[in-house]
Amino acid sequence: MKLIKKTIIPAVALFSLSLTGCSGFLDTTPHDSLNSDNALESIQDFDNTTNSVYESIRSASYTTEFMLMVPDVMSDNLTLNRDGRLIYNEFADFKFYADTYGVTGMWSAAYNGILGANEVITRLDGMETAEADKKLAANLLAECLALRGMIHFDLVRLYGRNYQQASDSDLGVTYKKDTETTFPARNTVKEVYTWLVEDLERAKGLMTDDYNTKINYRLNKKSVCAILARVYLTMGENQLAVTNATAAIAGDGSDMADTQGFSKVYTTSMAVPEVLFRIALKSDDGILPGNSWGQGATTSYVGNYSVSCGLRELYSTTDCRNSVIKMVTSESGDCNMVWKWANGGASAGLVDIPLIRTAEMYLARAEANYNLKQYAPALADLNIVRSKRYSDYEEGNESGESLEKAIQLQRRLELAFEGHRFFDLKRRHEDVERDGLGFLADGTGAPAGAQEVSADSPYYLLPIPQSEIDANENMVQNKY
Repeated sequence: MKLIKKTIIPAVALFSLSLTGCSGFLDTTPHDSLNSDNALESIQDFDNTTNSVYESIRSASYTTEFMLMVPDVMSDNLTLNRDGRLIYNEFADFKFYADTYGVTGMWSAAYNGILGANEVITRLDGMETAEADKKLAANLLAECLALRGMIHFDLVRLYGRNYQQASDSDLGVTYKKDTETTFPARNTVKEVYTWLVEDLERAKGLMTDDYNTKINYRLNKKSVCAILARVYLTMGENQLAVTNATAAIAGDGSDMADTQGFSKVYTTSMAVPEVLFRIALKSDDGILPGNSWGQGATTSYVGNYSVSCGLRELYSTTDCRNSVIKMVTSESGDCNMVWKWANGGASAGLVDIPLIRTAEMYLARAEANYNLKQYAPALADLNIVRSKRYSDYEEGNESGESLEKAIQLQRRLELAFEGHRFFDLKRRHEDVERDGLGFLADGTGAPAGAQEVSADSPYYLLPIPQSEIDANENMVQNKY
């Protein structure tokens, strides 16, 4: 494969630069800048650069901690445990600022991932390749287009207004399509969604059906369709959400774990067909998902967050998802703790993170069909999910408002502690309404600091990092 020589630093290296000290990368250039050292000379180099995008995504600043925790921390699913380390307490209390830990890290990790994707896209798009490399080159281009769209989707959900409430002038984030060192302004929310949909749809069209089908730690056509289903549901494009969710699943529930196999979703992700896309972790990554929920054995556990009493009571005794919660004794007393990622204290690297599951797609299709007044298929998908989760399952027959409530209940129970709840409240324009109870299992102890947060609150948007504002004169801060 003949390539015009051009040099880059892989995205993972850029991420390490972004975390340097006061006189480093963040203080001199925007986070979407690119420095160059190493040449891309072969198709394998492009594959390696694509892999580096996943390195940025799986960093603690992005998926393995921030996006795994904060959307639940900012919701009614959790109560800050006052015996713990108070990690992300600013988000729990909706008192975060432009220099709050997490605000900058997420922004930086995301744009570094975008940089790696853009290097592949700008080089491969329209390039003449050797015949033997054409198929892989097209698939790598598609994969990086999908990654770029997915990452911008995460960014705009955090730093911009919800699509359906955003005006034509409401600002989202910068949609970065090149590798140049520039000082760009923010694009509007509507512009960001237009471009990320273009990227994802183009990726779906370019990617072959057989690409990455034997692995689920890199994107394939089904997982790209699943991302599109998420995006279209957020946009209120319900028929497109149904179409893409349908393309991602078997449709009859055969690709969902049953009550006996549910726990394997979080221990042997590779072997479970329910997992469409996972963040793969290795022992040398030093990452243990769930470590920031709390530490210690069950008899001496120090939790950072407790499952809210309001959520805990929604899980019935016949629900296999009860296994994601464990009663442990902390300094102040018994607490219900998140155990979805603990895996019995497994060593770092032994528990992967399922980022997209078929269960979510059945529920997304159910919600979208309900919105389309297609009540029979909505109920059918809801019943498929319930049949896989309750040992005493009996077919439901809800209709009208009861059907919608049942779909939303199952979505909350199914996706708890996987980084969905706040985004679901935000896209549905619903307030955060906490139960007023404390962090101990009996409802005593200190309650959450912020009990009600309006969906119209400016704090439904994260601030643009102060370091980005300081480095880029064209970057505008959100209004608080």
